[in-house]
Amino acid sequence: MKKLIIAGGGTGGHVLAGIAIADEWKQLHGARAEILFVGAQGGLEEKLVPKHGYTLKLLKLGALNRVSWQKRIQTLLQIPVTLFQSFMILLQFKPNYVVGVGGYASGPVVLMAATVGRLLGIRSAVLEQNSVAGLTNKILGKFVDRIFVALPSPKLPFAFDKIKVTGNPVRSQMKPMSAPQFRPFTLFIFGGSQGALGMNTLVIQALPFLKGHDIKFIHQTGVKDYERVKKAYEDLKIPARVEKFIDQMDVCYQQASLIICRAGSSTMAEIAAVGRAAIFVPLPEAADNHQEWNARIFADSQAAWISSQRLDNGEKLAFRILDLKEQPQKILDAMQSVSKFYKPNAARDLVHFL
Repeated sequence: MKKLIIAGGGTGGHVLAGIAIADEWKQLHGARAEILFVGAQGGLEEKLVPKHGYTLKLLKLGALNRVSWQKRIQTLLQIPVTLFQSFMILLQFKPNYVVGVGGYASGPVVLMAATVGRLLGIRSAVLEQNSVAGLTNKILGKFVDRIFVALPSPKLPFAFDKIKVTGNPVRSQMKPMSAPQFRPFTLFIFGGSQGALGMNTLVIQALPFLKGHDIKFIHQTGVKDYERVKKAYEDLKIPARVEKFIDQMDVCYQQASLIICRAGSSTMAEIAAVGRAAIFVPLPEAADNHQEWNARIFADSQAAWISSQRLDNGEKLAFRILDLKEQPQKILDAMQSVSKFYKPNAARDLVHFL
C-alpha cells in the first residue's frame, strides 16, 4: 500500500488543497493508495473531508497566535496530549508520507512524523500556501524533509534546499475558462469559507453608486452576514443573487465579468486557474498581513487590483468597478496576466516530489 496522511485544516483553503492532493495521490497509486486526513474539531474539515469520501480523524486543538493568554495556556496544556495522539495515529496507520496543509491541526502530526517518525521510515512535508509563512509552518519547516510553496516570495523563512515551488493545488474543475460576457456586466462577490463582514460592508456602501448601471450581482455572504447583505440589496431594489454559501463556484466564475474577493491563497489559485480578473480586498486581520502580501504579487504583475478595507470607501470601490465596466480591455489584460500564475500540475508535482 501507498499510505498518505494529510494533516491540517480549519479553513476551506487548507482543506480543499488537501483534497486536491488526496485526489492526485489516488490517481497516481490507484488501488494501492490509502489516505487518512487528520484535522481539528470544529474545523471545516469535519464537513468537507467526509463529503469527498475520505476518512478523517479529529484532534482537540486550540490556537497560539492572535488569541487571549488564557487560550494560549489552554492550548499549551493540550500539546502533550495531542502529540501522543498524533504518535499513536502514526503507529496505527503506518504512513509512508505525511503532508501538512496548514492550520494548527498540521502541527502535532507533522512534527511527530518529522522527528520520531523518521525511525519508522516516514517522510514529511508541508505546503505553504501564502507569501508569508504561518506560525505552524515556520516551526515545522525546520524539521520536515520538503517544503512546497504556492508563491515564490522573499518573505518565506525556509532553507532553500528544502523548497519546491509547485503552486497551490486546486479542485480539478477549476480550469481555464472562455472569456466572460460583459453584457450583462456580472460582479461575483465572495469572502473566504467563513464569509467576510468587512468586505461585505464595503460592497454595501458601494451599492448606491452602482445602482442603475446595468450590473448583475452574485454575492456569497457567509452564514453570519446573509440577512444584512440581502436586506441591503432589497432596500435599494437592486436585483441580486444572494447566497450564504455557493457550492458550484466554477459556474459563478464562468459568469463573472469581474470578481471582488479576499486574497487568501486558495482563492487566488482558483482565480488564476479559471483566468478571471479580480479586485482583492485583503483581510486586515490576517496573520502577518499575509493577504496583503499575496495580493501585491498579483497587483504588481497587473493581474489584479487591490481595494483596502480600512482606507477605501464604497464610493471609491464603485468608481473602480464602473471604470473597469466601461473599459473592458483592462479586464481582458488582467486576465491575460493572471493566467501566468496558473500552475495546472500543482497537485501532481507535489505528489511526485514527495
